[in-house]
Amino acid sequence: MRIFIAVRHALDPKFYYGSLWSSNFYPALRQLGHEIIESSVDLLPASSFMQVAVNFTPEQRKVRQRITEQIIGELAAAHQEKPVDLFLSYFYNAHFEPGGFAQIHKLGVKTVNFFCNSIYQFELVSEIAKKVNFAWHPERAARELYLKAGANPVRVQLGADPQIYRPHPEISRQAKACFLGQRYADRDRHLAELIAAGVPVDIYGTGWEKPSQPKAGSLSAYLSVFSDNIKKNGVFKGLQRTLAQFYYRRSSRKLDSLFASRGRGFTDDISRTFAAYEVILNFSNVWSDSRPGSKLLAHVRLRDFEAPMCRTCYLTGYSDEIGEFYHPGKEIDTYRTPGELVEKAKFYLAHPREAEKLRETGYQRALREHTWKERFKLLFQKIGGN
Repeated sequence: MRIFIAVRHALDPKFYYGSLWSSNFYPALRQLGHEIIESSVDLLPASSFMQVAVNFTPEQRKVRQRITEQIIGELAAAHQEKPVDLFLSYFYNAHFEPGGFAQIHKLGVKTVNFFCNSIYQFELVSEIAKKVNFAWHPERAARELYLKAGANPVRVQLGADPQIYRPHPEISRQAKACFLGQRYADRDRHLAELIAAGVPVDIYGTGWEKPSQPKAGSLSAYLSVFSDNIKKNGVFKGLQRTLAQFYYRRSSRKLDSLFASRGRGFTDDISRTFAAYEVILNFSNVWSDSRPGSKLLAHVRLRDFEAPMCRTCYLTGYSDEIGEFYHPGKEIDTYRTPGELVEKAKFYLAHPREAEKLRETGYQRALREHTWKERFKLLFQKIGGN
């Protein structure tokens, strides 16, 4: 197929997932023999307000309109030169005018929009999802959201590239656990339990070496949060939500000192970092509306495929969905509570042979079934592509 792609939220890879999805998608598509036509339109001006779902300002609408016209112009020119079979995008509502897809469909080009935060940010893609031929989402629980919005959902899970996420047998493993990711949701609570239990753990990512929360908020800031919560939830629930955010913020500050000596900053090579540790941890929960104080939801993550592809002893939060892709306890392992996390982390650190069994079987499953190449085969099968 000849595929026109607009999945980079900035042309400069330093910004807004500038290269994340292109680096995942492009190698697999080329391995399958497809021709890629990459959009040269920079989405960064719209990415700066992509957390706005609707009610854009006039200036924001102008930005979106300009980007839409430029992309359609690019596509039309490419299609005239040689027919394009598929338009693949990763758009939030902010990136592209939903009505623009009607012009693409008039060209006879099939459209697919990818979105991977549907269970807690669906409103940010809802308008786009209604207008494309296929709304690609990885989360099982998101299907009903798409159907209620009038979209045509296609569920294909995330994957990993074995050329990037791969074993490094030349690197010696430390008898430690490792987590790589930003400080978010209940991750710090789980890591605090591990540290309190004496589990040796190194932490990579943002928000760990320095306090993640300001020491104090001004009265006007708290009033602004309260006002926003009232608008969204009503007076009683808005007050409850504000108090939950306040207590979460205060308890987070109390944990700051625990992580200062365990934070290891950033890593330039995830697979090499993973190879240096006996156990790799992951935390599956996300805030149900992306903000502290809301319900925590278990969510299959990109890391659930990248880490096993690196041949790791992988321990992640339990969800019903993860069982579709691995046999917990045989290929990866999971935990339901902080206590179980501590227990299993200690077990695998103390039993390297068991860790090695998990490492090998998880790696073989990931390599066999969870590559991006396999994901795109499934996607094209579901949408009637080649």
